[in-house]
Amino acid sequence: MQESNQAILAFHGISKAFDGKLAIDELSMTLYPGMVVGLLGQNGAGKSTLMRCALGILEVTEGQIEILGGTSNNISSAQKELIGYVPQQPFGYEGFTVGRALALHRSFYPNWDRSLEQEWLSRFQLDGTQQVQRLSVGQRQSLALIMAMAYRPKLLILDEPVASLDPIARREFMSDLFDLALDAGSAVLFSSHITSDLERVASHVALMRKGKLVLFKEIDALRESVQLVSLKPGESLPEGLVVLNRQQDKLLVDHYEAAMAPSFTSVTPMNLEQLFMELHR
Repeated sequence: MQESNQAILAFHGISKAFDGKLAIDELSMTLYPGMVVGLLGQNGAGKSTLMRCALGILEVTEGQIEILGGTSNNISSAQKELIGYVPQQPFGYEGFTVGRALALHRSFYPNWDRSLEQEWLSRFQLDGTQQVQRLSVGQRQSLALIMAMAYRPKLLILDEPVASLDPIARREFMSDLFDLALDAGSAVLFSSHITSDLERVASHVALMRKGKLVLFKEIDALRESVQLVSLKPGESLPEGLVVLNRQQDKLLVDHYEAAMAPSFTSVTPMNLEQLFMELHR
C-alpha cells in the first residue's frame, strides 16, 4: 500500500548500542503514506528503542533516520505537530481533570478535531470531569490515544497502544487506526504482542529478533512466501529460499514459491502467531 513516493519515515542502516551492546543492529525500513506497519518481536527485541530513536528521544549510534522530510536529530516544531506518539507508559496530567488535560493538549495543535475527540471520549466512556490520577490503566491509555490521534497526525507511533483496553474497545480502535491511515494519508508504526490485531489491521508486518529486522513484508505476501517445510531426503534447498529457523527436519523459510513444492515432503502455511512461535523455537 503506497500512495506516494515521498517517505514519511525511513530508517537507513541504523544501529543503537547501550554500553557497547547492540539493541538495534543495522536496520533499514521505510514507511509511506497509507502504510500501517505492525511491529512484532519478543520483549527486548528492540521495538521500543526503535520508536524512541525515530522520535529523536534516543540518538542512533550509526545510520540515519528521515522523518517527515527532516531528520530525527533535528525535528522542527512544525514537524512535531504532525507526529502522534503513545508510549507504553501513559504520561501524567495528575491534578487535571480529563477535560482540562485535553484542553491544554489541544492548545498545541491547530488541526485538532473536536468531533473526533468527543466520539472517542464516548467510545472509551471517559467523562471530562474525571480526575486523571483516578483513571484506571486502561482509561489512561485511552486518554493517551485520544491525545495522540485527535489532530490527525501524518505519522503515528504507538508502543503497545491497546494492551490495557478491553477486547471490544481494542477491536474498534484498531479499525479506526486503519481507516485514519487511509483517509488522512498517514503512516502508522505500532507494536503489539496481540497477533490477531496485527493480522486484522496491519498492511505490513515488521518482525524483529535481537535487534535485527528479520522480516518486513506486506501481510498478504508474508502469508504466501513464509512457510514451514520439510525437505525430501536427498533434495537440496531450492535456490532463492532463505532459512529463518531450523528445528530438526523442519525449516522456516522465506521467499517460498509454489513451484518449489516437489522438493518438500510437506509445506505448512501459518498464521502470524504460528510464524512467530516457529521463528523463536
